[in-house]
Amino acid sequence: MEFKDPFDEILQLAVEEPTKRYHFYKAFLELELVVIGKVASDPKEELTLDLKYIEIEGELILPVYSCWEKFHSILGSDFTYVKIPTQMLLDAIEVDKPWVLNPGFDLSKKIIPEELETLRDGRIVHHFFENLSDTEKKQLMTEQTTAVSDTTLDAISSYLQDYPSIKKAYITHIYNPSTNEQAYPLIGLEIDESDRQQAMELIHSISKKVNQHVPFQPLFEWMVLDESLPLATSMVEQTEPFYERDPLDSLRSMFH
Repeated sequence: MEFKDPFDEILQLAVEEPTKRYHFYKAFLELELVVIGKVASDPKEELTLDLKYIEIEGELILPVYSCWEKFHSILGSDFTYVKIPTQMLLDAIEVDKPWVLNPGFDLSKKIIPEELETLRDGRIVHHFFENLSDTEKKQLMTEQTTAVSDTTLDAISSYLQDYPSIKKAYITHIYNPSTNEQAYPLIGLEIDESDRQQAMELIHSISKKVNQHVPFQPLFEWMVLDESLPLATSMVEQTEPFYERDPLDSLRSMFH
């Protein structure tokens, strides 16, 4: 039975449609690659990769395969191999020489050092994510976001009431398109100027209390809203506060 590599369709679409290149790079980072080589240990007992580069048209390249079946159909059992996640391989070796994905097949791709550098730090994935349509970006973020229910927000609000310096609280989700992690919920707090110096202590106290008593995954992240930060500005402009201090509380505090 002829083996079909599902990654071929992702690569073919990226070749034909520039809008699909985000999905290619994202999927490539999620692959477990098969490369010629072995894991070696040095005298300090640190594990290192001993990989075999090959020369094609006068240029040294690292052949990488998207699956073992492809590796074996081209190289057979003549070479030892290592299976390793793409991101781990990027972090483990110098990327000053190009890789060739699936050499020996009609559908293959040369990945130049500049691509490898921006794959390693995620820049190229972010770049192509921003080139997606607003509809597709929203869909991807929705798929990676766990909705926070009104009940959960009410529970958080009940704890925020214990901190008189908090005027308002907003919530948004932060999504990193270059990782497989879920978007995490970020709560921004608008606090009185007089409490700015104790902001970190305030954040630590609130986050500890909420994370202990309001079960939610992934855990809530917190920040004090600062008008000089673009993220803070967008939270205030694009979302409604889920918590707002009762003006009467401020009046009552004047008699304490």
